[in-house]
Amino acid sequence: MNIYWVYDLPNWQFAFLCIMFFVGFALIGLFLLKKFIQKKIIQQAHNDVVSFFMAGMNAIYGITLGLIAVGAWENFNEIDENVSKEAAAVAAFYQDTQPMPKLIGNSLRAQIKEYVRYNIEDAWPVQRMGILPRGGTKRLTLVQSTLATYEPTSKNQEINLAEAYKQYNNIIELRRVRLQNVSSGLPAAIWYVILFGGMLNIIITWFFITDKFRVHVLMTALFAALLGSLVFLVAAMDNPFRGEFSVTAEAFEVILENMK
Repeated sequence: MNIYWVYDLPNWQFAFLCIMFFVGFALIGLFLLKKFIQKKIIQQAHNDVVSFFMAGMNAIYGITLGLIAVGAWENFNEIDENVSKEAAAVAAFYQDTQPMPKLIGNSLRAQIKEYVRYNIEDAWPVQRMGILPRGGTKRLTLVQSTLATYEPTSKNQEINLAEAYKQYNNIIELRRVRLQNVSSGLPAAIWYVILFGGMLNIIITWFFITDKFRVHVLMTALFAALLGSLVFLVAAMDNPFRGEFSVTAEAFEVILENMK
């Protein structure tokens, strides 16, 4: 089942959906099973036992979810940094074309500007849908073909050409890393653990016996809302190129503005 449609929602709607899922599960289960649990399974004297098990489950789940969230955040930052490096390599290559003869230099600058424009206007919208953009390869191949026609006539030009090739290779490498991360995300098994673990923590709250049922409802709803917000946090950082909270093309937009 494809659930990536949630990344098309604004962040507040995505967060609301996650919270309502857990709160709804918590309250529906509480109302349906309240009488059965009180009559057939547990009594108020057992609240200490329930508290003991809940504390242990919360600790295990909290540590696990925290480690997953940290990993997702580090992966998000790493991918964002890689995009900035790719944009910096493009800008450096653009500067390396300045000392070249006018004809080939103008041609290379126009081609690299087209590559930047393509990334901003075409590649990023496609990436946000989890699809690999293909047009960049053609544009970079054209840049390489044009660069191959340049024949330096002095030592300085040879150094300049070597530096241009170095930056071009950096662009290729960093672009490949970016494309590999277009569909990256947490494995399905980890998401099963996150969701199942959250539901288990909610289920244990149903076994508390309180004198005032309204208090039980309120505390259960607040606990479920907290779990829902934490799951939203992990989901928002997962799939770094998807959703409102995602790696943007801002680095490319900045260098395109400078090129103008």
